[in-house]
Amino acid sequence: MNKYKFFIDPLKEEQWINEMQNEGCRLTDISLDFIYKFEETAEDYVTRVDFQEYMNESKFEEYISIHEEFGWEHIRGGRFGAMTQVWSKKPDGNDELFSDRESKINYYKRYMKMTGGLAVLFLVYAIYVMLFLPYKPGMIFLTPGLWDMQGIDFWRAFLFELPFALMRVLPAILFPVMVALLLIAYYRMNKAKKELELEN
Repeated sequence: MNKYKFFIDPLKEEQWINEMQNEGCRLTDISLDFIYKFEETAEDYVTRVDFQEYMNESKFEEYISIHEEFGWEHIRGGRFGAMTQVWSKKPDGNDELFSDRESKINYYKRYMKMTGGLAVLFLVYAIYVMLFLPYKPGMIFLTPGLWDMQGIDFWRAFLFELPFALMRVLPAILFPVMVALLLIAYYRMNKAKKELELEN
């Protein structure tokens, strides 16, 4: 059974996967970041999502083996950074990836670094568009004479270029999304820090 979803926030992704598993499914694979493969099961499973930066091969193997020792099965992820690592197992009372507050704080720091970097990249792109592409109606469509076409010729050219036009504006749309995620991660990190201070 396949489900199609796309997440920017790893914690929202984790929540949704576990909701699906509470309905008698088990996550088996994730393809192309939005195709989630589930199989029906009578057993309970819990899934956790981690975020890691680039790891060399030996560090990645160590990362995998440490989690597998605690019963986690690696569902998705790689060692090349800016990628969520998805882990699943049968619940046994030790069902959190982060054993302490400091680990969770470091998780949020890694996630903030990624979202902050993407926000800067999208901001630079948005500024470039505003400065070097003077506004005019349909400026994201570059097909010559598109707006003078009529009938089937217009719709054929319009629909052909529409995906490329959306790609031109997507970074500007994603900039505020990345800023929002950065602020959310910052809030959660501060909350974890305060909880750690109260424990100490």
